[in-house]
Amino acid sequence: MTTTIVHPSIENLQQFSDSFDIEKLLQSKGILPWLLANGWKHDDESCLIANIVDESISLDQVWESDEFDFTDLPDDEIKKLNQIFEHFYL
Repeated sequence: MTTTIVHPSIENLQQFSDSFDIEKLLQSKGILPWLLANGWKHDDESCLIANIVDESISLDQVWESDEFDFTDLPDDEIKKLNQIFEHFYL
């Protein structure tokens, strides 16, 4: 199975247009737009993941977070997160 990660864009975030200001979200330097564009729901879990990533200084710090157990995520979501992190941290 191939997983393709999409960049956040107005088109990729249209489904959430009633939840927040897409233009403002796209100006964010955080990871939340990446999560939403790649299928995460706009909920407490995705916001927590985004907050952990935005406050961490390394990928190791993200994966070892005490706030969220990333190992509880399904394998396909972990794979997506790894690919998003590659784009985000490069």
